[in-house]
Amino acid sequence: MDTALENEMLLPFAQSIFIKCNAVKKLRLSTSNRARFLESISDDIKKCTNFIVPGVSNAAQEKANQIKINICTKNWHDQHKFDKGRSIFHFEHIVPVKSIRDECLSAFSEHEVHEILTTKLRVIWILKSEDYELTRLGFRSIRPEPEQAYSEAGIEIFSDKLI
Repeated sequence: MDTALENEMLLPFAQSIFIKCNAVKKLRLSTSNRARFLESISDDIKKCTNFIVPGVSNAAQEKANQIKINICTKNWHDQHKFDKGRSIFHFEHIVPVKSIRDECLSAFSEHEVHEILTTKLRVIWILKSEDYELTRLGFRSIRPEPEQAYSEAGIEIFSDKLI
């Protein structure tokens, strides 16, 4: 998919996310209502990954080659077709969703949210074993330096354009 089209498809998400972020900041929300808004923002961020081309770790690419799939054309919704029970591969957000959401909450415009989505939103297919190592090292949802986290976990990226 071409980058211009990816960016254009992210615009409605940026608009929606910005409106929800403003609601979180400006409305007097109950704890429960605030949690639902934050959950909805996170869900929107996750859905955006359907419109970007994922990367792949070397190990995941090797496994994908063995089972004869072009994994870079697949997204999380396709996984059940080639990985029953999601037991082999993990669809990983290089910058955790919570980090992206927190940046969006600090944004002052739809344009700024769109910029966050187009620059920070990156996903990669890795093996479950690689995901376990990221988690073991404490990088499950906190990853201020993605390059360092992946390096420490021994995850080699097939395409270096992602990080």
